[in-house]
Amino acid sequence: MELKTFAEDDFDPKKWINNAWSSSGNQEKEVFVANTVSRLQLYMKQLTNSLDETTTQIATSLPRIVQDVSALQLEGELLQQKMLSLEQKFQSVEEQTGHSIESLQKIDQLKSRLENAASALREADKWAALATSLEDILETGVPTESDKLAELAKQVTAMTASLEVLSDAPDYESKRLQLETLYNRLEALISPPLIDALTQMDAAKHKKDLAHEQLKAINVEWLVVLKSETPLAELVRLYTDLLLSLDPAPTKVVSASLKLCSSAEEGVVMLIDLKRDIEEFVVSIKRVLDAPRQNKEVVPPATVRELGRAAYAPLRELLSKYTEMQTQLLLNNLKDPQLDQEDLLERSRALLSVAERCEGWLTTAYNGAKKIAGNAVYPYYIPAVEVFITALSSHISSHSRRIETVFLSSVTAGQITGVLSTTFPASLVLETATAVLLDALAQRQKAEREEEEVKDPSPLFDLPTLLLDSEGRQQLLNLRSEALPSVAGLRRVKEQLKTLARAILRNPVDVQLDKIPQLSVWCNNDALSTDLPDFALSPQEYITEIGQYLMTLPQHLEMHLSEKQAPWQFLSDVCTHTCEIYAEKILNIRNMDALGTKRCLTDIAYLSSVVEDLGTSVTPALKSLEKSLRAATPSQTTE
Repeated sequence: MELKTFAEDDFDPKKWINNAWSSSGNQEKEVFVANTVSRLQLYMKQLTNSLDETTTQIATSLPRIVQDVSALQLEGELLQQKMLSLEQKFQSVEEQTGHSIESLQKIDQLKSRLENAASALREADKWAALATSLEDILETGVPTESDKLAELAKQVTAMTASLEVLSDAPDYESKRLQLETLYNRLEALISPPLIDALTQMDAAKHKKDLAHEQLKAINVEWLVVLKSETPLAELVRLYTDLLLSLDPAPTKVVSASLKLCSSAEEGVVMLIDLKRDIEEFVVSIKRVLDAPRQNKEVVPPATVRELGRAAYAPLRELLSKYTEMQTQLLLNNLKDPQLDQEDLLERSRALLSVAERCEGWLTTAYNGAKKIAGNAVYPYYIPAVEVFITALSSHISSHSRRIETVFLSSVTAGQITGVLSTTFPASLVLETATAVLLDALAQRQKAEREEEEVKDPSPLFDLPTLLLDSEGRQQLLNLRSEALPSVAGLRRVKEQLKTLARAILRNPVDVQLDKIPQLSVWCNNDALSTDLPDFALSPQEYITEIGQYLMTLPQHLEMHLSEKQAPWQFLSDVCTHTCEIYAEKILNIRNMDALGTKRCLTDIAYLSSVVEDLGTSVTPALKSLEKSLRAATPSQTTE
């Protein structure tokens, strides 16, 4: 029945009744009148209820809206007052600080001058004390013990450094002549013990410690008083020849020691100790090369680099062994019996626990690797990490396939699936584990890329050159800029788990939607039922089953979601999927009659209300389909 006719200005009740009676055919007047009156009364009741509800909503909302507007206006006025007050304070502070800054600048200049003067006075006192102490030592005789020789060398070095600070002093020339005289006196006294020490350095003294302790006892400061034009370069070449001529070679000694290690952890600790010992030796050489000296000799970088290659040769030889040991240490973390249990959810939780601890394991491994070879360890550290991540990814993929198999078996057997099944939380937790692992790898790579290593310009500390060949150095650049190859596989597994979890969650909806094309309520309805008003129809069972499932999802999802996950993400996905598939299934209905169309519109309205109650909205496809169905509904108006 078309209600628009009753709203026209020229509506004539008599004319409308005559037209309705003329189109009723042979129907008896009493029956026609009774049916028409009943239908009109029903429509009047429906319109009255709708008008009452709308009026109540408007009357309830208006006072609150007026109150909110007043409160907002008051807050705006308060904010404007605060802004004006803040602007005045800012101008006042700006005026006050201008004079203070000028005063601070003058004070800072005065402070710098005072500090320079104080520093000069301290250096003058230090010079006098050092000169007196050195004179006393020369009077009693030059010591031969290594610790006393080292102390004497420090005093000479300190006097040289102090003289450089006093270069602007009036008595600088006299102090320089005094220091030169001390050097000449030391030459005569130190030459005999120095020559003896150099001639007695046989290989038996330097087998395990790379000649570290014995060589360090002879301070190169004394070589500046020898009759060589390049004493530092000669000393560096002497150290290089000594390291290369030791028998047995240091590389063989440390290789044999590594074989005696009872565990991979003990082997890694040994490599760290080896690096520390080598570094102590290299640092002592670096101090010698950097110490102040008269002749300003510069040792060729190539000569220094040869010494570094000889010193780091044992470590360079054992780096490949480090990869094996670090791989074993990381894989030991996967020997957890919890990873082999049968329960789907508990096994997923065990994998999540492993993933959450991965960043700590990798951080520990990386810090240990850096102690062994700095950034040059990357070509040996990354392969160990790659093997570990690949093994963990294999555990995740295997468990994912097992969850999918159980889910498909349940679907085939017609058993309960969806949010209440064990496969959903198992797949959800496993997806979270994969995401946590990917995030840990990303965080580690970011931290390692951003890590700024203090670089010394000396060739003695250029570890990539000293420990890696040209291919290894190129590989180092690539590894630091690229993601692990296993990351791509992990991302694929994560997407597969995401798809699986949502398929499990949607399954109860899909089961109900599959019934739609085969329902018999869409056609073959009697003509009298077709005239029933819309509010006389109720949603059908299949759509109410879907609605009940959707309405219970929030409370069930909260049981399985972490704090970072929100139920509305899954609700939105399921609601969108429901609307899209529902629209497709409706289009597959054949021979839908007028009553079937009304029933379908009633079901769509019910689903729309459920979706909106859950905080989402109906998809455009379903909205368009609803409009098409309403337009195709045959008009009941009789002309």
